[in-house]
Amino acid sequence: MTPAMLELSRRNLMAFVKTTKPDYSVGWVHREICGRLMNFLADVMERKSPRLILTMPPRHGKSEIASRRFPAWVFGVAPQMKIITVSYNLDLARSMSRDVQRIMTSDEYREIFPHVSLGFREKGGPSTKRSDMFEIPGFDGAYIAAGVDGGVTGKGANIFIIDDPIKNRKEADSPTIRQNVWEFYTDSARTRLAPGAGIIIIQTRWHQDDLAGRLIAMDHAGVGENYRLVTYPALAEPDEP
Repeated sequence: MTPAMLELSRRNLMAFVKTTKPDYSVGWVHREICGRLMNFLADVMERKSPRLILTMPPRHGKSEIASRRFPAWVFGVAPQMKIITVSYNLDLARSMSRDVQRIMTSDEYREIFPHVSLGFREKGGPSTKRSDMFEIPGFDGAYIAAGVDGGVTGKGANIFIIDDPIKNRKEADSPTIRQNVWEFYTDSARTRLAPGAGIIIIQTRWHQDDLAGRLIAMDHAGVGENYRLVTYPALAEPDEP
């Protein structure tokens, strides 16, 4: 890897994605998402408490960027960050955590960010790692994976990522499941934030009353958290470039 490409991968998320996953099919939407995530990290580092909702159909690459490559890149740029990633169940969240770990232990990653490794210090013992948690030795950074059906009690985050809190349309049609997701957000997610921390919600919209829908409605009513909503429909709704 050339020195110029190494430096670009350290500074630019899209370059990092292409360097660590050369077969990733990049479109304008993915470049735009990377730009928004880079701005999000800058706002977190300035303690501006950013709020971002990205809605997109399934299988369009949103999780690959936002829930896998983005956390790995963040730890390279700012290894002091604490990240919590949540999905509709713990198994999926653990799977994303393992993917982040694989990225961070790859030869390409070690070449881009040679100062960053990962592990987990268990009761003062040697550094190890688990599928649902790891630390950045020598820094304060840490990563935690959780499901909305579980909890993150006692853990803090600078970046809280909620990736598809509802599995599918069948679950979205359940008022009980939608309410459980809402209570997880209000009772667990929001209480785990460090000062100036940010929240990213990445999801497919299955119901008007899902998590994104409730937050958008609150913002419209003037009682929300000022979320920035970015929607990428499968088909353009108005006439647009």
